[in-house]
Amino acid sequence: MQKSIVHLVKELSALLLRYPALVTRFERKEPQALAQLGEWLNGAEQLLSSYGIVSVAELAGLRSKLLHPVYHDDHRGSLRKQQLKQAVDMLYDVQHCVQQALTPHQQKLQQSQELLRQLLSMVSQSKAIQYDGHNFNDLVQQVWQLICQHEQLKAGAVQLRSWLSSQDIILLLAEEINPADFV
Repeated sequence: MQKSIVHLVKELSALLLRYPALVTRFERKEPQALAQLGEWLNGAEQLLSSYGIVSVAELAGLRSKLLHPVYHDDHRGSLRKQQLKQAVDMLYDVQHCVQQALTPHQQKLQQSQELLRQLLSMVSQSKAIQYDGHNFNDLVQQVWQLICQHEQLKAGAVQLRSWLSSQDIILLLAEEINPADFV
């Protein structure tokens, strides 16, 4: 079973949207900034790992740089200051790693949304399905069935299935359908 790309993109996007506040904490030299970076990294690693995205190894490698001052014999300056310096040095690399993991999935999702919009436009113009205003889920299922069975739209359904799981397709359909187009 394919994992949900829709959920992955939303969760990675939410993670990246929390990133500027994290950088601001370092900028303001807040005492909890280092711990919050660790939490952010752990959350990102767990998310990437749960989807089997190998960028998790790169992220873990970056996180390991925070450990370098702990195991390094050079005791000039405090350990915390050395870790903070290391954290600040790797801030961009951490964000870039997560962004690079997100990009291909985000592009696939955008392509899917564009294709769905085209298919929905054709279905709504054909007036083959009428929405009675009662059960939106039935409308979504009817539209998807028509797309899958209609000779001219079937190729689009095959393309969508190659990009996304069935659940993601239904979820995107529900987001993209305007019930007013089917009245």
